[in-house]
Amino acid sequence: MKGHGKKIESHGAVLLVSIGTTQAEGRAVIDSCVKKIQNLYPKAEVAYSFTSEPVRLVLREQNEFIQGPLAAITSLLDKGHSQVVVQPLFITSGARYHELYPIITTLNDLAGAHGAVGFDGILISSSLLMNPEDYVDTAKAIESIFAPKAKDEAVVLVSPTAEGGAEPALCQLQMILDDICPGGQMIIGTVNGYPDFEKVKKRLSHIGAKKVKLVPLTIVPGIHAWIELSGDANNQSWQKQLESIGCSVTVETKGLGEYEVITDLFMNRLKRTAVSHNFLK
Repeated sequence: MKGHGKKIESHGAVLLVSIGTTQAEGRAVIDSCVKKIQNLYPKAEVAYSFTSEPVRLVLREQNEFIQGPLAAITSLLDKGHSQVVVQPLFITSGARYHELYPIITTLNDLAGAHGAVGFDGILISSSLLMNPEDYVDTAKAIESIFAPKAKDEAVVLVSPTAEGGAEPALCQLQMILDDICPGGQMIIGTVNGYPDFEKVKKRLSHIGAKKVKLVPLTIVPGIHAWIELSGDANNQSWQKQLESIGCSVTVETKGLGEYEVITDLFMNRLKRTAVSHNFLK
């Protein structure tokens, strides 16, 4: 009808959700994932959002406006996209992952032919660790990057507090790493959870490790991750505590998201979710 305008031709949309970062390395991870999604689904619109309000506020002071997940999803719906897939850039299905659920389920109550908005629906994809097979391919990817080269070496992957409530998932990942790396030289620890520093220290002593590489077990490490691992002003940083018991310590400068083998796993999660409901055609 003349004067009523024309709806956009939508092939769906993908929203990448990250905790957020103000660091250049972290932003490069986001940009890389956006490009990979665009290559996978060239007809779909790809957007991203940050869950961390403090990060968004810092960026706003720099005249960069990043939306939170709710605003980003509704913006995509408002543009006329009837199918949206949300891909969290999280390692586990911890606190941040579950914060997305009320947003998506509430909006999905409005979906369908008789819904108040009338879109098809919103899907939430998997974190890195969700299904049993996800743990295996993630452990293999981590081992391919960080496998110790000598018997007296160990790799300690330290999870920051942002993965809150995810200890069972990390323990399951540890068990599979033990199967892949039988010497027990790949060890998971957490800053404020289980397994804690004391648990990691006992395991290092048990295997006789003299050289330790600390790795931030996060996709996009923020400044707090570096302070906890190696901060000069933090007398309780993991590096200083390990050095105090005689270990030679190095700190990995990259987050997991800076490795192609890890971001490719997220793309696999996205494809699996889209195919499950025939979205993003």
